[in-house]
Amino acid sequence: MIKIFRNIRKSVVNEGKTTNYLKYAIGEIVLVVIGILIALQINNWNEQRKLNHNDLQLCKELLNDAVADSIFFESRHVGLVELKSAIHYILEKPELRKPDSVIFKIANASDGFFTYRGFRYLSNVVSNGKNSMQELQSQSVINALRRYNLQYDYVAASMQRLNNLNEKELNPLQKKHMKDFVTLKQNHDLNSLNTIYNDEALQKSVFLIDDYIDDALNHLNVFQKDNRDLIRVLKEHIKKGL
Repeated sequence: MIKIFRNIRKSVVNEGKTTNYLKYAIGEIVLVVIGILIALQINNWNEQRKLNHNDLQLCKELLNDAVADSIFFESRHVGLVELKSAIHYILEKPELRKPDSVIFKIANASDGFFTYRGFRYLSNVVSNGKNSMQELQSQSVINALRRYNLQYDYVAASMQRLNNLNEKELNPLQKKHMKDFVTLKQNHDLNSLNTIYNDEALQKSVFLIDDYIDDALNHLNVFQKDNRDLIRVLKEHIKKGL
């Protein structure tokens, strides 16, 4: 191609026609510019293809992490609901308590008053999503992820408050009544149960924990909705990119 242009240029110069040479020069410049623009366009297309590929892979990873979050937080939701049922049972008058209550189910499965699985969890959606926010291509995914991160902070704070209260208030009381609790596990007897739960200090602690559970459940319900929304948005975006 270069040899062809060189021969054309030589021919025009030999003819000695300035006008023809200028036309040729302008044409050659135009062709060079077009070639550069085509090269830039191909380069931009390759770069965008890489960005789209990275975005798709990142969204797939976020989707897997969001599904893992949904499983973890559903288990925490179930645990908090059971804990709240047990607390309401404790706050009931002794004569209203029944042997078939949830408290006996919890007694069989735990080594204390409650089966409370604390919040020791770091969401990969939050940790990886914050670092990769600028790499995402979809504004809807970015918006859903921002809401998710914000609500996660609320959930983590409310669950941590519950952790702290459990360690500060309930753990010492569980040690105090451990013998009674062992008896309760061996024999589901309401007298043994009432011996534990009529403790005034325990009543005060569970009354406070009841408020903390309500706060945690309120934040958790919103977070689980944001989790479902994020999963939906990610699936839709991934489907478009396939």
